[in-house]
Order: sequence, then C-alpha cells, then structure tokens
Amino acid sequence: MADISLIRHQEIFDPNKNNVPVHIIGVGATGSRLWLSLVELGMTNIHVYDYDDVEAHNLANQVYLKDDVGTSKVRALKKYYQRKTGETPPDSMHFHNVKVEKDSGAGPFDGVVFLLTDTMASRKEIFENCIANSDTFVMIETRMASSYGDIKTVNPFDKKQVTEWFNSLSTDEDTEVSACGSSISVGPTAAIIANIAVWQMIHALTNPEAVDPSINLHLKPMMMTT
Repeated sequence: MADISLIRHQEIFDPNKNNVPVHIIGVGATGSRLWLSLVELGMTNIHVYDYDDVEAHNLANQVYLKDDVGTSKVRALKKYYQRKTGETPPDSMHFHNVKVEKDSGAGPFDGVVFLLTDTMASRKEIFENCIANSDTFVMIETRMASSYGDIKTVNPFDKKQVTEWFNSLSTDEDTEVSACGSSISVGPTAAIIANIAVWQMIHALTNPEAVDPSINLHLKPMMMTT
C-alpha cells in the first residue's frame, strides 16, 4: 500500500493494529463500496465472495466501470485495486468467484463478516451453515430500500443477539422493487449504508461499547435512529 498514505486517519483507525481477517459476502451496491472503503482505510486482510458478473445496470449504483461489464465482479475489484494503488493486490487479499452456501468450500469465516447478499433467505442460510459455530466474532448485515437503510451488528456467540437478528429478518416478498420488477438500488443510499457499516467494524475493533446493534436510516428527510 505504498501509494496510499494512511497519515490522515491513522490516529482514528490504524489497520496495522487491527489486522483481522475481513470477509465480504456479496459485492453489489453496498458490498463493492464497502470493499473500497476498507481498501482506503489501508486494510488488506480481506476475502471477497461473489459469483455474479458486472452488468451494464450495475454502473449506476456500484463501483464498477464500463470496461468491467461482462467480467466477474471479483475480478473487476482486483483490477480496480491496481488502478487505485498502482500495485497488484497483496497476497492477503483474496477474490473468490463462488456462491457462499453449505459445502461450497468458502471460508473459514473468522474475524469480521459483512453479510450482504441479495436475499433474506440466503443470509439466513449462510449464517446457519457458514457463520454459526465459526470463529467469526462480529457479523455486520445491511438492508436497503430506496431511501431507507438498516445496519445490524451481531455477535454470533451471543444467543440473544442471534435470536433478535433472526426475528428481524423480513421475507423476500417485502423487498421494494422497481418498475421493471427488480429490487431498487440507489447509489447514494448504498454509499451511506456501506460507510456506516464500516464504522461499526471500526467500533467493534477499537471500542466495542460504541457498537450499535441496530441502526436505522430514513433519508427522506434524513434521520438516524439506534
């Protein structure tokens, strides 16, 4: 990371003192921005998991570029890193073109996990099969509508927190959809959610008492409740 100076934020968050494994499951609107935020913090011990390719409509709300269309998202992020830093990604940064599910071979999930897949059903399945009973010490999961966001932070070893998180999962039928029938995804909303999720990770690593188990954003008008 010689071409990214950390001097302006190192007093707030020093990645060298918090070099824990970070796993990002899903690098769409929220996940791709979250990955970039971690890179800009200087974190390099990152595993990225996604099995989708970049499509033209992703350019409006994700960090990918026009020449990434048709390329796997994980490969596009690997290329983005080199554009950003002038260097190839370090050996500690891994890009997995795989769907995370039972027996997929993904993991082990230790350290911090950001759970950012497209459906509520997949999140529940991934938690039960890949995160529960692992060495994950904090899971951060986000949800997004056009002008609404929800960031959940869960200690997988805390049964009460896990139960509350499971009870909060909505059904996929409740997802806000666009006129074309796909889920709505607004870039500015995703950017806000991604960066608050990163702050939750920063708190978990540096000051756990500052972690908010649930943060709700209402952006019309802008309001945040915990």
